Amino acid sequence: MVLLLSLLLAGCAGMGGAGKNGGEYSLPSITSSPTGESRPGAFVWQDLLTPDAGASRKFYAGLFGWTFRENGAYSEIYLGDQKIGGLLPIKPGEGRPVPAQWLASVSVTDADKAAKQATDADGRVINGPMDLGARGRGVLIAGPSGGHLLLLQSRDGDPTDNPPEVNGWLWNELWTLDLEPAVNFYTGLLGYQHESVQDNYVILSKDGQWQAGIHRIQDKAFAGRWVPVVRVADPQSLLDSVKSLGGTVWVRPGESKARPDAALIADNQGALVILQRWSADTKSREAN
Repeated sequence: MVLLLSLLLAGCAGMGGAGKNGGEYSLPSITSSPTGESRPGAFVWQDLLTPDAGASRKFYAGLFGWTFRENGAYSEIYLGDQKIGGLLPIKPGEGRPVPAQWLASVSVTDADKAAKQATDADGRVINGPMDLGARGRGVLIAGPSGGHLLLLQSRDGDPTDNPPEVNGWLWNELWTLDLEPAVNFYTGLLGYQHESVQDNYVILSKDGQWQAGIHRIQDKAFAGRWVPVVRVADPQSLLDSVKSLGGTVWVRPGESKARPDAALIADNQGALVILQRWSADTKSREAN
């Protein structure tokens, strides 16, 4: 998408540039202290790429109570004392306004090897492999059905796998027009197993743990993107706050064919997020 190309091919505000054949961004570690853990195939981080960092911080602080610690131009996102993501300002080209977007990072043991595997499987390397400072080494890819992911070989290990907290990350979904190419790509690249739970939804798992979902949709305007899901106590109760903070409510709980426990919103800079109520004894995390 234009947003990510403008970021990773033209450089981002205050972070230094990186060329398509490598280079370096200086990004902080994804853990507060080294863990030594490696969880290949797990979604371990989220970065919000935004044209207005201040407005984005205000939105998410107001909606989820997240706090932010600035690290140069980069802001680390905290839920309580847990570091859960980052916020990265971007500078679109003159006359090319772009919406914000969440970019997920998936753990790999070898970013360079993963880059070759992605291209061998009909994916695309958008940028990298590249050094990312304290974060480690990564490569930005897109699958044959679209959707950008950063494959990350973290320097200090991956975050510990804890149950999702309220107002923390729950899940990730790839929206696509065609399930089969996407399923084949990610099962081959990341070693996932897959299970169809509906005719339009596939769950990706690894070592018995669910990792993400792939959702076949009909709307071309929304296809070809990964969308994060935040666990909330009650999505309906947050919708007035979404609007008062400048966001947009796209789908309310139970509206049309939507689940009664999930809502689709855009933040005040246009980034899509799914809000979902979920309990630890609920088998399903998917928000379709």
